[in-house]
Amino acid sequence: MSEAPPATAGPGVVPPPPAAATGPYAAEVSASMLDQVAALRRGDLSALELTRTYLERIDALDRHDTLNAFVLSRGQEALADAARLDQLRASGRPLGPLHGIPLAVKDNLFTAGTPTSNGTAVLDGFVPRHDAAAVRLLRAAGALVLGKTNLHECSFGITSNNPHHGAVRNPYDPSRIPGGSSGGSGAAVAARLCSAAIGSDTGGSVRIPAALCGVVGLKPTLGRVSRARMFGLSWTCDVVGPIARTVADAAALLRVLTSGPDPLDPGAEHEPAGAGIPTALGEGAGALRGARIGIPDGFLAADNAPDVDRVLARTHRVLEDAGATLVPVPLDGVEEATAQGFVTVVPEAVVVTERALRTAGLDGGVRAHLDRFGPDVRAALGAQVGPEPHPVPAFRYAEVLAGTLPALRRTFAEAFTTVDVLLTATTPATAVPLTQDTTMRHNGRAVDTFETFVRYTYGVSMAGLPAISLPAGTDAAGLPVGVQLVGPRWGEAALLRIAHALETALGR
Repeated sequence: MSEAPPATAGPGVVPPPPAAATGPYAAEVSASMLDQVAALRRGDLSALELTRTYLERIDALDRHDTLNAFVLSRGQEALADAARLDQLRASGRPLGPLHGIPLAVKDNLFTAGTPTSNGTAVLDGFVPRHDAAAVRLLRAAGALVLGKTNLHECSFGITSNNPHHGAVRNPYDPSRIPGGSSGGSGAAVAARLCSAAIGSDTGGSVRIPAALCGVVGLKPTLGRVSRARMFGLSWTCDVVGPIARTVADAAALLRVLTSGPDPLDPGAEHEPAGAGIPTALGEGAGALRGARIGIPDGFLAADNAPDVDRVLARTHRVLEDAGATLVPVPLDGVEEATAQGFVTVVPEAVVVTERALRTAGLDGGVRAHLDRFGPDVRAALGAQVGPEPHPVPAFRYAEVLAGTLPALRRTFAEAFTTVDVLLTATTPATAVPLTQDTTMRHNGRAVDTFETFVRYTYGVSMAGLPAISLPAGTDAAGLPVGVQLVGPRWGEAALLRIAHALETALGR
């Protein structure tokens, strides 16, 4: 397995974090997931060996005061799964595409026989009898669950500063946030504590931690992946998505996760003909030649930190040098949609949380358990059903669903009549200190941390579009800067080819 490339490999290379180069077996885990798949198939590596390697790294590196990426490691259970998978390979039976790969799973996805807390003390002790649909598909492909990752409580935030399990810390600087809500999954992948990880994304919860932790995060089209048996947040926006080292790794995971219709998730759909995930993404940057890359202005480009603008400008030059055409694209109304989107998510979160409590056998609903949630989740839910509620009016909720949301989707659809993908920064800033989880310093002023970090991701979620974040450079402090590519609905095939080509052109 090859070492990660040096920082001088290309204009947009993001070196691995210090945590990736420390602890046991640092060199052995430097390979991508697909390189590990190949080594397992050749017999150069066993699932038991790889799983033990990651478990030892988790034991050595993932303490409460270091990364805190995992809420639990499956330990002996994971080793038993790995031994069984090695026996299957030795017997000559057909192997799945992820045979022997140890994955980390966000702790809002059900794992049969393993506790699933959704990051909240309210659900402590809940042990599902069934896997989430996504976990079931991954296991059927030969992957195993290494452990459950920490998250922002109930996925209701972007810092992963969890009041019950402790804050997840950024592998590049443990005094800073990793992003969220899938912060544990992002940190675990970046620190080489697993081959890849699974998260969920409502308004950026896969893409934001990927950007801040220097890895790849893929949000699929709404409806491509079943959300059955997941503690979600909003049926209007929730998706399950992979976090991985490379675009090719993320694509391989999405091929497995694509579910089709599911009676337990009314939103899961058949992919249209020709919309499948490609098994090959191309050999290099050649796919950028002739590609039309939309560059939004206004709300989706304004008020970035200077280093983010610098990396974004350099990415523009890399694209043009590779033969892509940059096309200015107006996206009127995105700012309004982002603001009004919370009108849908907050009331939906109350309903989803009520269902979660019933699933765990807890009576009384959200109101009865409100005091057991952390401060930010308690405030959000309490505004709807607390002792002094100020609930979203039904007419406002209906207005957004019937007016704002369709208008937003038409705006994006119109843009894709002239371009193949859109390109933005993933976040306007790099990782901020843990102490700035509510209010952050940005361009010389105090701003809301949540609203700042979802600026470029949330409207995409409301539109139900596929998007991917990939590392494109670092700021002056060495913290990763991510760029986001957005494709049309069911447009993952072209999106992934262009993302892979850009990844190559950036020197990764």
